[in-house]
Amino acid sequence: MMALSTYRSCTSREKRTVLRTFWSGRRDESARINRAAGEYAPYALGLIVTIAVETVVIATLLVARASGWAWSGTAAAVLAWWCAGWTEMCRRRINAVATAD
Repeated sequence: MMALSTYRSCTSREKRTVLRTFWSGRRDESARINRAAGEYAPYALGLIVTIAVETVVIATLLVARASGWAWSGTAAAVLAWWCAGWTEMCRRRINAVATAD
């Protein structure tokens, strides 16, 4: 995993632009912003996958205990994995943009 050196050196406004660039998958005029978005991508994916795994564990425990909340745990797990898929798609798009620079 690469360091977030470019992302960390960005100003608050640039960080917002980096996030907008990453989540939209559109190329920014600035190569620096595109590079920072590429650095951010693996961290975003890692975090969302961690959250998704945690929600699966919680949903499994709720179902095993026959809790009335099992449906919400299952829905949260499905949503988290959908978000992980979306994040992976954004990561691939931003890597394609970063490669084009």
